[in-house]
Amino acid sequence: MFDGVYMVNKVISNTGPIIHLGEIMLLNALDIFPNILITNEVLSELNKYKVSIPKRIKVIDLSNLSKDNVKLFTNQHDLDLGEASAIALAIQEKAIYFITDDLEARVIAQKYGLEVHGTIGIVLRAFREKIIDKKTTINKINELYHKSSLFITKDLVEDILKEIN
Repeated sequence: MFDGVYMVNKVISNTGPIIHLGEIMLLNALDIFPNILITNEVLSELNKYKVSIPKRIKVIDLSNLSKDNVKLFTNQHDLDLGEASAIALAIQEKAIYFITDDLEARVIAQKYGLEVHGTIGIVLRAFREKIIDKKTTINKINELYHKSSLFITKDLVEDILKEIN
């Protein structure tokens, strides 16, 4: 489960959650995970957006089979290179958790048995694990809506704020 019931060994991330957490100055929320792995493609996208990458994030090379999976995911599904490579890495590394904010990537990852969570889930878990306090959590959820490039609806924000309170 994602709620902290047991320890997560490996988490694979695509670009979105790292960018969105960077936009609201909350990269420390990633401290909920002991190991976060990304691909060179995701690193390249993060560099393009000038996101400083926390030291706990490790870049892993894809195997030849995983590179074939990337081609499959980009050709058969509407995934960009970062999303496709991240899912391929999750399969390669036998990870359980995949973090993404992209709906299509979420659907494909779930087809491969991955448990998928997004930026909002990371913020809420950081709150539950006392990495951030209630006031910060409320402020950061509002910042995700008003200041970040993450698309979320006002209704969703209101539901999340009710859950926090």
